[in-house]
Amino acid sequence: MTDRVDVVIVGAGAAGATLAARLSEDASRRVLLLEAGPARKDAHADLLSNVTFALTQRDWGFSAQANPTRIVPFPQGKALGGGSAVNGGLALRPLPEDMDAWEAAGNPGWGWTDMLRCLRRLEDDDCGASDIHGTGGPIPVVRWRDEEFTAQQRSFYDACRAVGLDAVADHNDGRSSGIGSFPMNRRDGVRVSTAIGYLEPAASRPNLTVRGGVLVDRVVVRDGRAVGVEIIVDGARELIEAGEVVVSCGAIQTPPLLMRSGIGPGALLRDLGIDVHVDLAGVGANLMEHPGAFLFIVPNEGVCDIAEVQFQLGARITAPGSDQRNDLLLGMMSHWDLRPTPELRDVVGADVIFALTCGVLLPQARGRVAITSTAPDAAPFVDLNLAGHPEDERRLVAALRLMRDITRTAPMRDRVKGFALIDDAAWDSDASLGAYVQSVSAPWYHPSGTARMGPASMEGTVVDHHLRVHGIAGLRVADLSISPTIARATTNLTAIAVGERAAELLA
Repeated sequence: MTDRVDVVIVGAGAAGATLAARLSEDASRRVLLLEAGPARKDAHADLLSNVTFALTQRDWGFSAQANPTRIVPFPQGKALGGGSAVNGGLALRPLPEDMDAWEAAGNPGWGWTDMLRCLRRLEDDDCGASDIHGTGGPIPVVRWRDEEFTAQQRSFYDACRAVGLDAVADHNDGRSSGIGSFPMNRRDGVRVSTAIGYLEPAASRPNLTVRGGVLVDRVVVRDGRAVGVEIIVDGARELIEAGEVVVSCGAIQTPPLLMRSGIGPGALLRDLGIDVHVDLAGVGANLMEHPGAFLFIVPNEGVCDIAEVQFQLGARITAPGSDQRNDLLLGMMSHWDLRPTPELRDVVGADVIFALTCGVLLPQARGRVAITSTAPDAAPFVDLNLAGHPEDERRLVAALRLMRDITRTAPMRDRVKGFALIDDAAWDSDASLGAYVQSVSAPWYHPSGTARMGPASMEGTVVDHHLRVHGIAGLRVADLSISPTIARATTNLTAIAVGERAAELLA
């Protein structure tokens, strides 16, 4: 058993690393941060030149059920920085409406006014300091300049303008809709994760300890209070006692830890022989994920350069017939090298393709996460239920039609030789396009909502607006699993802001 600490945080991801760094600013507070991945940082993997949509080597190696007929890889960060260390480096904020919806779900202090304060604090924004942006924070937020756009990305921008999309100077101003540069958390060619932005500057603090290679089996609960965690290191078990336990394992890994600790759906836990401390049906429920669809494009000769940056521009738009603003995000992958997957290359008939992609940012479908074993290293069962609601499928079908229109504009049509993996006949009906959506829909790796925040009186909630787990003293959750609704954005900045807000609540 180690000496008792004031706060133990499980998971050094986007939220957990942020929280640890902020809490340790108080020199009187002993903070212990535990991470299953290695305690060292892989600098090579943080180079932007190595950041693609390909799977990384520093994740858990999970898979997930996309729909009843398809299993897909579902990487989750297993490294200092968590998801912020394995993602594409996009730094999109949630919309003001997203945060106000969190507050409206019975969570005072989580509306846009409060969360804007956290978003400004975390950033060093190239727009400069203002009422909506911050400077001097741990995470740089940088936009591509016009002269930096590749010819491929410029054609995409011009094509989007040709179909009527507005030009956007700042996707993070909370008001804009249209096409513009993706803000990115990058500096000097490096993606700045929370490991770099938050933990590195705090590394010399004597009151902050970061331990890697630690598998946390369970939260130890005595008489209704969390008193520490039981961990496994190199096969040996150890008890760490703490005044407060914070679980920050992300929306996929937080529910299994809570379940192994006796907190979750009572029937499931009893079936696995786990003593139930609190029967909370919401643990693992309400899983939200952004479903994306691709339009794969076979390029004309000389169009794709695999040495170029893969994505620079995006369009936040509202789906036809939707009353939810900016519920779609559209982008272009400038190149996709198929040579490492010869079976796909042979089907497509090209070594390198490019793609337009669009994701539903406010999906109606819900999935779930569950454990099938009490082993802490066992992969959880993950049902994403991608595009499992008719409205999600309808919006992706509309997005496909828009993407085809974009390829037919003057700025892009000479780059397109044809489409891959979609039959010409599929465009004849929405039903055929819907079937295509179900065959290719892919997660954007933004899982949220599996330990939903809200009053204990509200069915399906797990934590209150102070992040305290219902029915257990001394235990909180601080990651995107608390999301009542999913953010209409890539979710990295939202997760970091949750860490910032958690630090305020635990101060």
